[in-house]
Amino acid sequence: MFHKTPPARVFYGWWVVIAGVVIYATLLGSYQAFGVFFKPIQSEFGWSRAITATAFFIGTITMAVLAPIVGHLSDRYGPRLIITAVGISGTIGYSLVSQVQTQWQLYACFVLMGSGGAFFVPLLAVVSRWFTLRRGLALGLTGMGGGIGQALFSPLAQILIDNVGWRHAYLILAGIMVVVVISAAQILRSSPKEIGLLPYGERGNGDVKVSGNRPASAPALKLSQAIHNKVFWMILLATGTGHLTYQMIWVHLVPYVTDPGIGVSSMVGAGLMSVIGWSNVAGKLFMGGLSDRIGPRATLIICYGVSGVAMLWLMVAKALWMLYLFSFVLGFFYGGGIPLQPALVGTIFGLSSLGAVAGGVQSGTSAGGAIGSVLGGWIYDVTGSYHYAFLVGVILFFTSMTLVALVRKPK
Repeated sequence: MFHKTPPARVFYGWWVVIAGVVIYATLLGSYQAFGVFFKPIQSEFGWSRAITATAFFIGTITMAVLAPIVGHLSDRYGPRLIITAVGISGTIGYSLVSQVQTQWQLYACFVLMGSGGAFFVPLLAVVSRWFTLRRGLALGLTGMGGGIGQALFSPLAQILIDNVGWRHAYLILAGIMVVVVISAAQILRSSPKEIGLLPYGERGNGDVKVSGNRPASAPALKLSQAIHNKVFWMILLATGTGHLTYQMIWVHLVPYVTDPGIGVSSMVGAGLMSVIGWSNVAGKLFMGGLSDRIGPRATLIICYGVSGVAMLWLMVAKALWMLYLFSFVLGFFYGGGIPLQPALVGTIFGLSSLGAVAGGVQSGTSAGGAIGSVLGGWIYDVTGSYHYAFLVGVILFFTSMTLVALVRKPK
């Protein structure tokens, strides 16, 4: 009589990854849909593009300020509590923004909405702790939630705006957020030790059997130690300058393509954002695996370099197929690079305080993104065109590529 071998249990770290995908998709996707809301808000209040973009600036600065704090609190109290809290805070912001009547009210709401975006660091930090081998792949899978969210929420937001208006659209997004984020956050665990396991790939882990050499462990540094090393500031500047251009595109791509120069419909503009989101997913899957082979530093160099070339393409793109190609390429390499930033930080500075150290780097990343959103609007208001804004983006992408190429482990 033959007995079937019982199937091996799924390593719990992969459930953490799935929860991360859901949280990432909901929080980041709804926030980055602001580009779809941009013109309806601007049109209702008659503000300039710089003034309207300042809301996104304030929300992203809030992320920058809160990132190291949230990362530290997650290291201390665990990701379930902290991500639940930022999810509730973001939900309140999305609910209240549907009622705004003045600039300061809009800006205040984006403080709360930006606080919801501070989930990024603790989420990727906890995933890093669950994996020794396949860490790049796990981070890539988790980070693909951002692409899924962007792909889903931008067209969803446009459909809602067309049918119920931008105010009720934000209210519906708030309802989705409070249910999905809080539910998914309860799956998270700080580390494998919390439930008696070892990270994926560690010897003695009974849940998985893996082969290959374990990556060398980096000396663990606290944030207070890392900030005294020039490598920390090089990484922060590289990610900040790169993200400046990415966020400029997220906020201003739909206004750019719907302006008279190109003149596509708002739904087509939302479709371009959706293409960015889906190619973002593909980029995270591919680049995460590539990072396991060539390392996060080399992978980030590729991502920033190709993104710079894509921006040059956007400056001459007029036909719709050219815009779709731009969206695919930029989304692919943006998606591939973003989750590898904490992987690079972990490789350089170790894992024990990864939430706080990566949060410090994320502050620079968020600050750069905040500047990019307003800078794009200001250049448009002054020149009547996005040409010089995109040219700045090209320069900054190649600057980021150069800085990452110069990064070396501190002695």
